[in-house]
Amino acid sequence: MEITEVLLCGDPQQPSEYMYESAEFLEAHGVRFERMDWRGDLSPERFREVTMEMESRGPAAYDTSAIEDRLDDVDALVVHKAPVSASVIEASASLSVVGAARGGTENVDLAAAEEAGVAVLHAPGRNKNAVSDYAVSLLLSKVREIPRHDARMHDGEWVQEFDPSRLPRDVEELTIGIVGFGNIGQEVAQRLGGFRADLLAYDPYQDEETFTEHGVERADLDDLLTRADAVTLHARLTEETAGLLDAASFALMKESAILVNSARGGLVDEAALVDALREGEIAGAALDVFETEPIGSDHPFVEMDQVILSPHTAGSTRDAVTNGPRIVAEGLEALIDDDEPAHRIV
Repeated sequence: MEITEVLLCGDPQQPSEYMYESAEFLEAHGVRFERMDWRGDLSPERFREVTMEMESRGPAAYDTSAIEDRLDDVDALVVHKAPVSASVIEASASLSVVGAARGGTENVDLAAAEEAGVAVLHAPGRNKNAVSDYAVSLLLSKVREIPRHDARMHDGEWVQEFDPSRLPRDVEELTIGIVGFGNIGQEVAQRLGGFRADLLAYDPYQDEETFTEHGVERADLDDLLTRADAVTLHARLTEETAGLLDAASFALMKESAILVNSARGGLVDEAALVDALREGEIAGAALDVFETEPIGSDHPFVEMDQVILSPHTAGSTRDAVTNGPRIVAEGLEALIDDDEPAHRIV
């Protein structure tokens, strides 16, 4: 495929300068780059508020005129969260490829792209290292209560525990359940494998070979919840997985168990989790994501000493920012070489 003109459309969370840093190797193939930033006038925090509902609203709900005005003679459009609506696709007769430098493609009208014969690439796993590192960090922090010790020390307290009945277990002695065994779940398993913990995983869409390769026991969800000392969530949020963990789920878990969620808040029935923590059905939680973000200062979690809170930052590393456009650029390189890209949706 001939690709010579590429428009890198960044945004406040993934500016086009970082996109170019990841994709400039394509210049060796004769590719020329133009750059712009959609809603570049916003702070990254404000931009996140603007795009939080994109998954439900769809790309057509946003003003895309600034993008359309830059599409003359463009062969490939690479975006992060900028909307690629039907009107964007129809604005350029030369457009042959759209790349979403992220795992999801909710900001791209896939049906319009397919109808127009425009290929769509994406970047699954771009932040798998960032999220898996953070998930394991949250789990270890909760098991060893590191934030609580830190807070007490800053308050001038020196508190040591010597009662064996109140001391934490070694990670090697734990059974850890991984819910969702895709890119991130597998990376979590690889990291936890170094601690020699017993690992269980639930994912109805993975084949048996994937579990075997990672030395992880396949389990159904109820069995995993019943046996695990810690449960970490790594499933995508869909109609099927919304509220995946509810009151019945927490009733199955050990009273000593903890929950780690760095995936999506909607996977958990938050009211049921609050009740489970209050009633001592489970021992604690470490949460980076929530049903409504940001959570309010009056949210019950804020007052719970047994809960570690984090502001949806698991996937936020510099490398995660640059990995997305790099993965898409590798897909463009494959198309230029008349090969099949690894991550093509349409």
